[in-house]
Amino acid sequence: MTKRTITLLSVIFIAVLAVFFMSQTSLAAKLTASAFMKPHHYYSKHEEKMLAVTNLDYKSNIIAYDVKAPSDAKEAYVKATYYEKGKAKEPLFSGGLTVSKEFDMFAITYKIDDDAHKVMFNVGSNDTNLGIEAEKLKKMNSYSFTGLEKKQTVKMNKTYPVAALFGDDGSGILVAPLSTDDEEVVKELISSNPYVYLFTVEFK
Repeated sequence: MTKRTITLLSVIFIAVLAVFFMSQTSLAAKLTASAFMKPHHYYSKHEEKMLAVTNLDYKSNIIAYDVKAPSDAKEAYVKATYYEKGKAKEPLFSGGLTVSKEFDMFAITYKIDDDAHKVMFNVGSNDTNLGIEAEKLKKMNSYSFTGLEKKQTVKMNKTYPVAALFGDDGSGILVAPLSTDDEEVVKELISSNPYVYLFTVEFK
């Protein structure tokens, strides 16, 4: 084998490797870009009937998302934190929703028990259900629940705000959709409201 032939084969080999790595990078980018969360809208009568048995006003007490998780994700790690007058007081909950082949949706609900002074949350997906209970201050007298309003792309190991319950003490509350693109939006909502229960999700 001549030196020229060896050189030519080396060039071809390097070119093949370059094409291979480029295709793998492109595939990985496509898989990452295709992962998303988007607000789920309850259209069917079947869904409305199922929600009716929960005694919840599904239009205001439930925030749900259609999801396509990143291809390497094994769980959607959910964390809930309580803020009072702009300061984090305590982590309420953290736990994982299993990301299986059936995982294509998750929802967060809340219910107020004024008699027991409790705020009750539920985080559920296709095969996981997590219950959370927190103390409700007596002076908390009205509420507003919000989440993302449009489709968002998601990546591994990045934290995304997905739901927030704002409580009013009579001074008024500021309500706006959450944002995964602008952290200042979430910071302003936390600092501007007397009581905030914030839920985030991270794909791991």
